[in-house]
Amino acid sequence: MKTRQITVEEMAPHIHYFGVNENKVDKLSFWLAEWIREKLKLGLIKPYDFLPSKGDLAFHIGVSKGTMQNVFRCVEDCGLIESKQRIGTYIKNPYEKQSISKLTSKRELAVEIIKKYLADEGYKIGDCLVSTRKLAQITGISNTTLRMAINCLISEKIIAKKNNAFIIQTANFEYKNIHSETLVEKIAGKLKVYISDNFPSGSKLPTNTQLAEEFNVSIKTIHDAIKLLSKEGVLYSRRGRYGTIVSDSSVKNLLYDYEKTELKIRTYIAENCEIGSKLPSIINLSKIFEVSPKTIKKALDNLADDGYLAFTRGRYGGTFVTDIPQKINETYTWLAISPDYIANT
Repeated sequence: MKTRQITVEEMAPHIHYFGVNENKVDKLSFWLAEWIREKLKLGLIKPYDFLPSKGDLAFHIGVSKGTMQNVFRCVEDCGLIESKQRIGTYIKNPYEKQSISKLTSKRELAVEIIKKYLADEGYKIGDCLVSTRKLAQITGISNTTLRMAINCLISEKIIAKKNNAFIIQTANFEYKNIHSETLVEKIAGKLKVYISDNFPSGSKLPTNTQLAEEFNVSIKTIHDAIKLLSKEGVLYSRRGRYGTIVSDSSVKNLLYDYEKTELKIRTYIAENCEIGSKLPSIINLSKIFEVSPKTIKKALDNLADDGYLAFTRGRYGGTFVTDIPQKINETYTWLAISPDYIANT
């Protein structure tokens, strides 16, 4: 099969301009999805042709590599591209059946949940969707994941953005049965069995690269799966030469103060907060948990990286809850929605 490398120049990224309040990921995701569909239709690109690297596109467009990473993820969730570790990102064959493992990302689950919500609520063409904040409260989807899902629905022409509102563009769509398990959670489950069969407590796991080859997934997926198992207490990860260790009672005592505090704050949020709640100040949290403000700050930064918190500045700023973590002793499932809850909301 003959493939080629698509160049930055033929994608004409220099045409992009961003308004003050315009979301770069949304705009670029819509542009890239439409560009791929149009060029495939015209025969100017073919399935399995490789896109330029994220870094090259980001540099020429004038955005960060992280922004372009989110753009690629969103377009990948739309089924138009696929990224392979150490190979690159290529155009998918639109007539090829989608891999089962690709049906379980958080954004794809969120897309199907929103579609179901639209159908259950009887939205019609031209109706205005509730605000994204309200939609996040109804569905329990984090703000970041919700934004990506909305962008996918725009690219599928199910909704359209008009004057800072989202309008239903078509009512003729189907939604898939909602699966509560993401790809990361599947791998975490397989990894847990693998550990049980091969590694006693206190032993060190192979590297993430070796585990990625063992389970035929990306290093990022392994990293996220280990993160889940670490928060369940199955594994203990530490940077440097220590690596990832199968937990036992002695290993748990090696946790840094900020890691212990992070677990306590997770439980505090799960038991006392809702999405949109404002946490006490760092000083007050340091008094509640009897640790230094520096330890609190590092724990909050980790929770923000995981998507549970967001920081805002100014007179009415602070630390706000954007997603509710599950308690540590609970089984990890990403999302489950009660139809009664949606009906009563």
